[in-house]
Amino acid sequence: MNALPSYPHTILVGPFAQDVATISTSLDGLPAEKVLSVACAAGGAVYAGTPSGLARWDAATGRWKAIAAGPLASAPIHWLRSARDGGLWAGTLQDVYHFATNAPEFPDRHLSVTETVDLAEDASEAGRYYLLTRHTFLDSKNHAEVALPGHAVGQALTLNAEGSPIIATDRGLFRYADAKLRPLAPESAGANVSGRLLDSNVQDVAADAHGGLWVATPRGIDYYTGDAWLEISGKDGLPVLNIRRLALSADGALWAGTDRGVARLAGGKWRYYAGRRWLPDDTVNALAAVPDGSAWIATDAGLSQIAFRTLTFAQKADHYEQITAARHNRDGFVTDCRLTRPGDYTSFLYEASDNDGLWTSLYVCAESFRYAVTRDPAARQRAQKSLKALLELVRVTGIPGFPARAILRKGERAIQSDPGPNWYPSPVEPDILYKDDTSSDEIDGHYLAWYVYSALVADAAEKQAIAQTCRAVTNHILDHHYTLVGPTGKPTRWGVWSPESLNADPEWAEERGLNSLEILSHLKVAIHLCGDRRFQDAYRDLIAKHHYALNTVLQKRLPPEGENNHSDDELAACAYYPLLQLETDPQLRALYLLSLERTWNILRPERSPFHNVIYGACTGWPCDAEAAAQWLRDAPLDLRGWAMINSHRADVRFDDAAGRFGEKQLTRALPPNEVRAAKWNHNPYVPDYGGDGGTEEDGAFWLLPYWMGRYHGIFGEAP
Repeated sequence: MNALPSYPHTILVGPFAQDVATISTSLDGLPAEKVLSVACAAGGAVYAGTPSGLARWDAATGRWKAIAAGPLASAPIHWLRSARDGGLWAGTLQDVYHFATNAPEFPDRHLSVTETVDLAEDASEAGRYYLLTRHTFLDSKNHAEVALPGHAVGQALTLNAEGSPIIATDRGLFRYADAKLRPLAPESAGANVSGRLLDSNVQDVAADAHGGLWVATPRGIDYYTGDAWLEISGKDGLPVLNIRRLALSADGALWAGTDRGVARLAGGKWRYYAGRRWLPDDTVNALAAVPDGSAWIATDAGLSQIAFRTLTFAQKADHYEQITAARHNRDGFVTDCRLTRPGDYTSFLYEASDNDGLWTSLYVCAESFRYAVTRDPAARQRAQKSLKALLELVRVTGIPGFPARAILRKGERAIQSDPGPNWYPSPVEPDILYKDDTSSDEIDGHYLAWYVYSALVADAAEKQAIAQTCRAVTNHILDHHYTLVGPTGKPTRWGVWSPESLNADPEWAEERGLNSLEILSHLKVAIHLCGDRRFQDAYRDLIAKHHYALNTVLQKRLPPEGENNHSDDELAACAYYPLLQLETDPQLRALYLLSLERTWNILRPERSPFHNVIYGACTGWPCDAEAAAQWLRDAPLDLRGWAMINSHRADVRFDDAAGRFGEKQLTRALPPNEVRAAKWNHNPYVPDYGGDGGTEEDGAFWLLPYWMGRYHGIFGEAP
């Protein structure tokens, strides 16, 4: 590669906390699908209460073990509390049980109390506990039973930092002292609690060690400091307002369970976990924070443990490599796959996609950059296998220089993403079908991959094979007056770069800048790889006679002049990279950099590592590398196509303008762990995705920006 200005703004990316969900259902040993309660006892033992009994988590086997004996063997367990002595408190509709050990089969204490809601043990006086029922509060020391004021219904109980009981009801928050219940309000005010809360229906309350109370209501969270109230709602980043349950973690994080998932406040930022990627169901019935910082979430369809695994970026890259190798690499072709039984990895089918040329090219580049950074022979082998697959796309059509979109061999365990009429038998290989109507998308990928692989991986024989294929494709485009012509004898729908179309035909006005950028980049790669005078002449002709370099400046189109096309953004990035690596003429570079600068400033709010890294690699300028690194940290390990719904959130706002396909879109792009896993051609502002887990994304969307960033010095591995 030509020497560019070195990147002087390297950031070191060290180990980080990766969020991971482990979901449990009755298939994993729970007595019932619905889980009503969950608690973590001393020593780390975790218990789940269901309508059909109690179960204990067995970390060694990764399964739940039902408590088969005793009074809780099949009883509905409505609430659970860890006991001070290391045991467990459990409540049914009619009884309260205490188990002195963490093997709850036979209780050492039994109370017959109906409609119990919660229990708390006095921290300063052994043996004393407080019990909340739906309509009363009981103090075990003096056997006092106090009716909740105003026919209030008890909903939760906790002890504040001073050890005083705090009672949450549907009519406000109360404090128990001197055998009386009093509304909890700032001392300087005489108003009752409902005047100080977002909503008087207090659904849960949690006390921190500093005297503060976190109060859950249907309209958000109130935080009470003892003399002031702080409201936390959508404007403060709270994703869902109907807070049903709260749990404070030892690491300072606050977990908030809602009727639409769970949110976590840590480091001053909220994170939102909803959908099957994170939870078996979005209705949260109970929460339990674990000393290691994880939390167990009880829902109507099972339990989820959201934990935080320490990873390095290199380890995360290995994870995506394993995913890609296991289900996405079809003899070198790499793209997403289908799961015929949604969510079940073992039911995968390879896919011959509508865009194998582009998606495989991005994987070739990812592995090429990885090899250049690590010199790992496995990375070279993967890049080599996929590069051969790309060359095969050109060979099998039998049309000199015309690449297929995709190929499918007879008997392959694969499906066609588009089984329409554009599939033809290969005249070269009778057992192969190839897909016609090749577009600029595939061509952009080919030229990028040829350039990157040739520069970073190829030996002399491979360079010769790449140059031969590049020469054939470039000659095909020039021979057909800057178009792609397949088996129909007519230009394909999107394979058009001719001056008559781009500069004169209104139908192509929207593609003028992008397609000008593309063909200049392709010709520059062909000049570099092949050295043919014809390609140099074509490059100069398009610039001098048809102002293609000038066309590139406005390549990114926005409404009302055109669509905000995120697929085109990806294609432009593929074209910018080799063009700006290879072009040394200062005047042409100035135009191309002007184009890239304008494009990146439009895309910058997306915080995309793909676009940020390409910008930094092409310019040597600051490229929001930390935002790119944070996106890479946030990307989920689970790449299955689960439904992800965000349009109901209180912390988002909708754009007045619709997306390219008329879809509603937000004013900001959400983090990748809160939306669908997707390639860089999708609209990052779309809040919802209706998948059922029937697909899985390959790992190239993450691997390419990471390894390209490592190669260009944008990211460095911290010790």
